[in-house]
Amino acid sequence: MKRGPLGALPQLSRNARRALVGVGALAFLNALALVAQAVALASVITTREGLPLLAVAILARAGLSWATESAAARAAAGAKEELRTQLLAKSFERGPGWIADRGTAELSVLATKGLDALDAYFTRYLPALVTAVIVPPLAGAWILFTDWPSAVLIAVTVPLIPVFAALIGWYTEKRVRKAADVTELLSAQLMELLRALPVLTVFGRAKQQAGAVEQIGEQHRKATMGTLRIAFLSALVLEIAASLSVALIAVGVGIRLVHGDMTLMTALVVLILAPECYLPLRAAGAAHHASEDGLEAVRRVAEVVEHEDKARPRLPGGSVHVDNLRVLRRGGFAPDGISFDVRPGEIHRLEGASGAGKSTTFQVLLGFVEPTDGTAFVAGDIAYVPQKPAFAAATPRAELELTVPGADDVEQIADEVAALHLLDRQITDLSTGERQRVAVARALLRVRHGATVLLLDEPTAHLDPVTSRKVDKAIKRASDTAAVVLASHREKEATEDETAARVVTEETQAERPKRLPIPWKGAGLGILAAVAGIALTALAAHLIARAAEMPPILTLSVLVVGVRTFALSKGVLRYVERLVTHDETFRLANGLRAELWLRLVRTQRRDGLQRLVEDTDTVRDLVPRVLVPPIVAIGAGVATTVLFAFIDPAAALTLGGLLLAAGLAAPAVAVWMERRASTKLARGRRKVARDTINALVAAPDLIAHDAHHRLLTQLHAEDVELAGQTRRQAFGTGAATAIVLLATGAAALICATTGNPVLGLVPLALAEPLAALPLAAQQRRALREASARLQFDAPERPEQPRGKRIRLENVDVRWPGATEPTLRDLHLDVEPGTHVAIVGPSGSGKSTLFALLLGFLQPERGIVELPRATWCPQEPMLVSTTVRENLRMSGQHDDEALREALRKACLPEWTDRLDTVIRPDQVSGGEAQRLALARALLHDADVVLLDEPTAHLDEPTARRLLDQLRQDGRTVLHITHRPDEAARADLVLDLGTPAYR
Repeated sequence: MKRGPLGALPQLSRNARRALVGVGALAFLNALALVAQAVALASVITTREGLPLLAVAILARAGLSWATESAAARAAAGAKEELRTQLLAKSFERGPGWIADRGTAELSVLATKGLDALDAYFTRYLPALVTAVIVPPLAGAWILFTDWPSAVLIAVTVPLIPVFAALIGWYTEKRVRKAADVTELLSAQLMELLRALPVLTVFGRAKQQAGAVEQIGEQHRKATMGTLRIAFLSALVLEIAASLSVALIAVGVGIRLVHGDMTLMTALVVLILAPECYLPLRAAGAAHHASEDGLEAVRRVAEVVEHEDKARPRLPGGSVHVDNLRVLRRGGFAPDGISFDVRPGEIHRLEGASGAGKSTTFQVLLGFVEPTDGTAFVAGDIAYVPQKPAFAAATPRAELELTVPGADDVEQIADEVAALHLLDRQITDLSTGERQRVAVARALLRVRHGATVLLLDEPTAHLDPVTSRKVDKAIKRASDTAAVVLASHREKEATEDETAARVVTEETQAERPKRLPIPWKGAGLGILAAVAGIALTALAAHLIARAAEMPPILTLSVLVVGVRTFALSKGVLRYVERLVTHDETFRLANGLRAELWLRLVRTQRRDGLQRLVEDTDTVRDLVPRVLVPPIVAIGAGVATTVLFAFIDPAAALTLGGLLLAAGLAAPAVAVWMERRASTKLARGRRKVARDTINALVAAPDLIAHDAHHRLLTQLHAEDVELAGQTRRQAFGTGAATAIVLLATGAAALICATTGNPVLGLVPLALAEPLAALPLAAQQRRALREASARLQFDAPERPEQPRGKRIRLENVDVRWPGATEPTLRDLHLDVEPGTHVAIVGPSGSGKSTLFALLLGFLQPERGIVELPRATWCPQEPMLVSTTVRENLRMSGQHDDEALREALRKACLPEWTDRLDTVIRPDQVSGGEAQRLALARALLHDADVVLLDEPTAHLDEPTARRLLDQLRQDGRTVLHITHRPDEAARADLVLDLGTPAYR
């Protein structure tokens, strides 16, 4: 992508570029209206003539401003929609391995918040840039025609502004890139913490991580503030250069008036038009730092989109061929020279211990991993069931419809794998075994509709024997038309039908936001900066008026000093105000993020990433836009009205009335015309962000089933709706801005009839503080909702006393939002040192029991006595760091203790890999489970809770592992679907039918 302010435009659609041409045409018309307004206003002040022309010019500028805002918003919405589609499409094209290397959190941030930064680029920077090209030459030409000395001074000083902007901008660009890296890193680190939140809670280390969350936010604050200091410095330099230049022009005009070299009308026209020669350049420079984030996002998207990948064609047919396949993995080959051929009607089982390369073989067949040696290819369409299924849709029914649109046999397929009752549940509410059944149904549906190759990576690992048998039968039927490659450590067991699973609705926790603190320091400085600008205009106008009386030149010296002083102070105050306001809001966001983490620890909510990143950033961005502008506008309006009261009470009443009307009407019109588009826009952005990260996480499943194209179409439709809300919001904001311009213009028109230049010119300076009110009103609801999501109710639960045994009497347990308790009238009495096997169908309450024992759920009734527990979950919840740091999540242990835990977990080959950086998708399912088990064994607890720790292990390794656990001496509660494991336990707790006994 080309550098420079317009470097992003070649990456954009024709519609976006056409919208910008429209902005240019509107800027030209606005320049003509500006010149007409200046001439008419000067004429009214000096001769009381030109009122009709002034009224027409004011109306024209208001309408043109409205149209410009709408056109710019249309361009921004179209550009984001197009770039997001390109980024996601190319990411899917480059494959799951590339997505995992790049990072799902980082990519989702780039596709959402990164591209959202284009709003500033299109709505602020490019209109200012176009205006800077058109308005200064036209206004300067008129000044040249009326007063050539002022035109010469403008011609000399105007080029300094882009020079300063370029010099500081080049330096800022590097800082912006660094800040973008830190933003992506923030999301990645928070995602890692959230992935491990449940085990951190069990190990008693989750609350300590609040400090880590705050530290991550603090690093982000420092990096961003470092960039903003430089970026705002650019605005400071431009502000001072422009203000001093206008002050010099005002002083020069005053001197020529004293000597009788020009008329008062000419002087007023020059004084009105001179700031307009600098304002667009100053606005472009000030908006440049805001646009840099958007430009950086476009550059990063371009780096992804412009990369060429070789497409891997999918051959017709229905067969799998593997010949001497070898893949280098962690210093060895896994697989190491396997060969097989499979045709429709055949089922080939991949054999080998955990870590032998079965899952890697599937990755090669899917085209996600390149083989080191040998060949492997698939002829025909693929259906795939991974070890850890991921889903892009909200419900199983929606997921199946995404896989095969329009299929009329969804319920039939689901019933074949005992998943019919799951179809309309939220996928996030499903247990691991239930999710696995949905994944099998998804693959079988695809086979039913044309797929000729079925790849299954341990499809029954987390299923009870009843359901496992049903799934095996369904797979057998599918093999009649498809070549099947199956990896499994399970032996088929025939038992009775399963019981029904729990029904869960969405979580309903009260969300009552506390009132957010107003950044009063920033607001106070904002008032001072606005008052300084108004004072500059008032003193300059008074200087011109006094000079027209031709007094002795020395009598104007105080006014000259005052003009220069306010010219300097306006820029400095604005710079300090921006820094202070942003620093206050960053600190507020960091504090909210740390408090939110503690709430998440207490509630274990599943949407933590969006709350920690999206909602805290929303609060941070909206606080200065929603809470500060009304205070600044009120302060500036009151100060100006008081000034007018000393000069002309009638003018003060007029100004006060119009300002009050504009301050109330503009926000009201903005909110009414947009029809809550801002709130819908905030919700839509949350949905797009959630769906984007779900799509990236589910990339392997989507690509394998060729469903990513349909998902991209759905995401594009969401983007189109989002673009419509953006346009509606801009329409309302533009209308409100037009009201502000009409009100300040009317005040100038009425007050100009007094003949006092101060009263005629100062109202125009109030347009800037008033213009921020409409957007503040529109975004207030979005701020309130984001704040509520950060401050939902999560009362601190008292720490329960812990004993040595497990005792449950008449206990009922219900999940939040469930229609009925999952476990009823539960009785359990376990003596220390007992090995308990917990069995039962998927969804019968085994994981619910563990949630109770771990303190994640509170009993509705009954007597509960619980010891301290450690936990090895179904999902290992490893994070992308070293083996040592993963194991130390359970506490600080020396390396020898870590090695001993690895040996107990049957991972002796990992004892010399403590410094190896692992990524959850780079270890096999069995290795990941054993690493999680080693981590659990390190924790000082009386009870070890094991949730299917042998699900992905071969039988010999599973037996060795359980034998090691018996030697540990602690109480063990072990969820299993393997009858032979249950048979060796001291006690069997059956939560389903008695088939296991």
